Amino acid sequence: MQKKRIVVLGGGIAGMEFVTRLSSLLKSEQYELMLIDKSEYHIWKPMLHTFAAGSAKPNEQGINFLTQAKRDGYIFNPGNVSKIDLKQRKITLDALYDKTNKEILPERNIEFDYLVISMGSKTNDFNTKGVKEYAYPIDDLDHALDFYNDLRNFIIQAAILKEKHHVVIVGAGATGVELSGEIIYQLKQSSQYVGYDFTDYLHLTVVQSGDQILPTFEKEIGNAVKVTMNKIGINTLLSARVKEVTKDHVYLENGAVIPADQVAWTTGIKGDNLLQEIDGVEYSKRSQIVVNPRLQVIGFPYVFAMGDCSSVQDNSLPPTSQVATQQAYYLSRNFLKLIQDPASVNPFDYKDYGSLVSVGRYQSFGVFGHHIAIRGWVAKIAHLYLYRSHQIRILGLRRAISAILADKFRKLSI
Repeated sequence: MQKKRIVVLGGGIAGMEFVTRLSSLLKSEQYELMLIDKSEYHIWKPMLHTFAAGSAKPNEQGINFLTQAKRDGYIFNPGNVSKIDLKQRKITLDALYDKTNKEILPERNIEFDYLVISMGSKTNDFNTKGVKEYAYPIDDLDHALDFYNDLRNFIIQAAILKEKHHVVIVGAGATGVELSGEIIYQLKQSSQYVGYDFTDYLHLTVVQSGDQILPTFEKEIGNAVKVTMNKIGINTLLSARVKEVTKDHVYLENGAVIPADQVAWTTGIKGDNLLQEIDGVEYSKRSQIVVNPRLQVIGFPYVFAMGDCSSVQDNSLPPTSQVATQQAYYLSRNFLKLIQDPASVNPFDYKDYGSLVSVGRYQSFGVFGHHIAIRGWVAKIAHLYLYRSHQIRILGLRRAISAILADKFRKLSI
């Protein structure tokens, strides 16, 4: 009997948790499960700011796809997806090259019986002039590492030449707030090994188009976060919409001009450009794939989409790790029923358990249930728990504990 092939596009939170669970439920003689991703490592997307600030490294915090696939019994196929043909049930992958531009794998066509799209999202530049040319979108590991590598070099240069390095972060949502705090913290830590304070040579500004830091949180928490940011040397500009980004400045619609040697763009999300080229698919205003309440792509019952790249019909959900995790659990648990008798499966039901944010290692805040606000060490523990629980779900308890202990030993050895 020929095996049915299930292909999963994207090894982010939703994709990785889905294949990990589904691989343990499938009968290997009936189904072949394949994960496709362009990266070597799975990383927890809410940690992107730590890679961009240099406080985390992919080979330490990332999970190697190839190793994980062998352990869990599915196939990992590395490559960048260049075309998705749902009608022909075929995926095209670009040729894969090494760092010396030597071809490792040729362009490939991957056929599927069932497809799960979990390709995450990209930052939305809202067609703002100069963003594509001069800003760093903090939306995947490669962009985060590019930002950090340049930040490190610029800060060293500024410290030696006794100049200021101007960094502007556009967007005061969770990513922008956490990135700004992590940059300050990491520079303070690095300053312990030299004879000066790196932050003396940094001018960091967070620009927000709305009138509140963390607009999805209670205003009281947004105000408290702003106080913490100002206290550690982060400038905040509210009600300031960016008009244009150039090589060394950010221009605001109100006429103000901000010096900017580096611009990190963290505001807004949209679906990957590739997803907008799929024939026959319905899209949301954010260019996300529209799915029915059972996460099936409208018009294609054998195709599913989840996480940031999708939008549930008549029930738009926030692009958070919480949504991605719940959708991965739902889809993996019900997948075999959904491909055989979808009417027998209850629709996906999202539960909002609250939100958390951390300003570097200086302060953490959270909201749970009916506007129950927490801060300080309780929020820090809750924030850490989210990541560690994700590790446990992917690695299993024993290997996750080993990873946690390795983190602790690395910090003690510094």
